[in-house]
Amino acid sequence: MLCLQAKEHTVLKRADQRKRKKQARRNLSKENRGITLTAELVGIKNLKSTGNYRLEFDVYEIDTVKVKELIDKLNKAYVMALVEYD
Repeated sequence: MLCLQAKEHTVLKRADQRKRKKQARRNLSKENRGITLTAELVGIKNLKSTGNYRLEFDVYEIDTVKVKELIDKLNKAYVMALVEYD
């Protein structure tokens, strides 16, 4: 009887470890997703003095909470993807 309890404990412990690892992977993937906005590209400016382009977007009101997250990310480099939304 004691042997069975020890085996059950080991099985439960392993299941708990797998569950924790899965949760950690899920949390990591959420951190790497970044911010997704629904926006409209409304302008492109050539900043000749710095050799850069400035992209201008109008963000729809439904994403205003996400804009607050962007304020903390000002003046940092990012990779951006544009996906057409119909």
